[in-house]
Amino acid sequence: MADFTKWVVVAEKSLGWPQGAFLASYAANRAQADQAAVENNPVALAIVSLMGGRSHWTGTATELRQTLRDRFPSITEDSQSFPRSDARLGAELRRVLPVLRRRGVSVAFNRSGKAGVRVIEISSP
Repeated sequence: MADFTKWVVVAEKSLGWPQGAFLASYAANRAQADQAAVENNPVALAIVSLMGGRSHWTGTATELRQTLRDRFPSITEDSQSFPRSDARLGAELRRVLPVLRRRGVSVAFNRSGKAGVRVIEISSP
């Protein structure tokens, strides 16, 4: 995609497009695709909603799942689309990481304490 982008940017003038038109259009299209990805994924939507009013959250997958279910029942009530197990929640969270990152939400999976408890750290600027 990078080579294609370079080629089109160089060709903008000969195509009769204003300079920067392709990159602006590409960025707008990417933002629209990311918005649709968040809106159509209950885990991503719940995480973005959770981080809307805070800058940091830390806890286990069980605590995260319970927090999301308590705060956003309309998003998390569908058992077919929202993960009911901690393992599925972690897997789904890893799958939507790139979209969340582009939205300014970073997620880290760490271990804590001597027992090595798995901890999820979510932060947003």
